[in-house]
Amino acid sequence: MDIKDLNDLRSDFESLQRGIQDESCIDGCVTDEESYEDYPDYLAAIYTEVMPPVKSGVYFSRWDLKAMAAELDESFSLDVRERMFKRFMQWVGTPDDMQKLVAEFKRNIDMKCDMYREYAEKYPSTKEIFDAKIKKADAAKKYLDKVYVEFFT
Repeated sequence: MDIKDLNDLRSDFESLQRGIQDESCIDGCVTDEESYEDYPDYLAAIYTEVMPPVKSGVYFSRWDLKAMAAELDESFSLDVRERMFKRFMQWVGTPDDMQKLVAEFKRNIDMKCDMYREYAEKYPSTKEIFDAKIKKADAAKKYLDKVYVEFFT
């Protein structure tokens, strides 16, 4: 690597650093102003808009999916998260099933937000981070209601 390449690398790094400092997003770069997109089915809508933690503020682990399914008297083996999500959603056949699924997602989100509030109380310097996650989680719960209305009513 010669001096010119090193200087180019240094300037790229400095511009990247300035961009990060200018960036006000704490939990990824999805802004609150971005609206949720329309999807052809509820499976794609939920997987794309609620499952990613950068959008919903909450991470649904494989164990979370398994526990939520158990609450609904469903069972499946541990696998890749996306396949587990699809298996979890397979049993939804009626609006009543979907309402139960939405309620289970919301319950799980609320449990995680309670932990976030506890962490923010114990460690005040993290309050801003956890408040942003809670705000996203609240938006995700509203989005789940919207998906239910759009696809099942």
